[in-house]
Amino acid sequence: MRNGLKEWVDGHVTITVRGKRFERLLNMAIRNGFRIWNIRRVGEELTRCDILIRDYVRLRPLLRETGCRSHVEGRGGLPFWLIRLRKRAGLVIGAFLFFLGLYMLSSFVWTVEVSGTRHMDPQKVLQAAEKVGIKEGAWKVKLKEPLVMQKELMGLLPEVTWVGVEIQGTKVRLQVVEKDAPVKPLPTSPRHLVAKKRAVISTILPEVGRSQVAVNQLVEKGQVLISGIIGNETRQQAVSARGKVRGEVWYVSDVSVPLTQTMYRLTGEKQERQYLLVGPYAVQVWPWSKQTFAHAEQTESRFVPSYAGFISPLGWKTVHASETEPVQYRLSVQEATELAKRFAREDILRKAGKDATISDEKVLHSTTENGKVYLSIHFSVIEDIAVEQPIVGVTQPPAEAGNR
Repeated sequence: MRNGLKEWVDGHVTITVRGKRFERLLNMAIRNGFRIWNIRRVGEELTRCDILIRDYVRLRPLLRETGCRSHVEGRGGLPFWLIRLRKRAGLVIGAFLFFLGLYMLSSFVWTVEVSGTRHMDPQKVLQAAEKVGIKEGAWKVKLKEPLVMQKELMGLLPEVTWVGVEIQGTKVRLQVVEKDAPVKPLPTSPRHLVAKKRAVISTILPEVGRSQVAVNQLVEKGQVLISGIIGNETRQQAVSARGKVRGEVWYVSDVSVPLTQTMYRLTGEKQERQYLLVGPYAVQVWPWSKQTFAHAEQTESRFVPSYAGFISPLGWKTVHASETEPVQYRLSVQEATELAKRFAREDILRKAGKDATISDEKVLHSTTENGKVYLSIHFSVIEDIAVEQPIVGVTQPPAEAGNR
């Protein structure tokens, strides 16, 4: 029975034998234990076959005895493959060094990723991880067991209840579970709710305390809206006033918009740059000379091989750059006015705070000078106007009183 692997390891040659007594030669070779296969006639006195190298060396006496002649037509197997590799020593050494470098690069940590943080700064987690040895460029062999590093991280980060350490190829993932912040108790020290701005009351909803103003009433800055003093003339106590008071506040916004605007459009010129990724570093390999555009839009795509959780330290990045050029265009006065109004609204709502709404707006003054449109706009904004003010000189009540 033939053994293809053994034939390849030992090496074999394909020969042609010319002579009238090939059958006698074949019988003598088989009796002497020669391994010959793929025997086929290719001519009247010409036969082709495959034979092991060591048997071909012993075939010469049999050829002489039978009067046949042989000619080697092909060579195959491990010995000849090694000879060819020896002739290409540079290629072999380069391949060896490549795989050695790949192995070495995969033995280091190139990326540390933090997830799960809500209130904590991820940088604080990275600093704690560096103290236990987890950092970019760390040799994975020297890292401790994940459970040991997890215990050390939890000791360095009292704000967390659990830290998961997972090593995936050249990446270390740190999964953080923060402790739930204790619910801040409602303020219990006696205090009023007062107006932080001059306004007209639109809604007032007291939860604790006594309302001191009514809807549509004009109030000044610092005026008490919900009093923390409850009770009657003979029996009073101070509480922490709570509630929601919204009022109409007025703003005047001055804004200007140039009639000539600049926008950027694509010119059609593009450039594609190829980078070899080695860990966190990118080395440009094509083109050799980097062409720069004065203005450009860029997009990039990355390819990093991974298999079964192992992430290769080598990858490929392609950057696509599209050149743009500035184009001047002119707005009409009406378009510039609408744009100025939009800018003014955004600015006013940012100043008014959360949940503020604009109830009315009126252009007080509009001019066009020096290529710009100047607007002065009056806004009426509904916003929360209540702030806390401590009550000085009273003691805290034994129990919180309800609305009165």
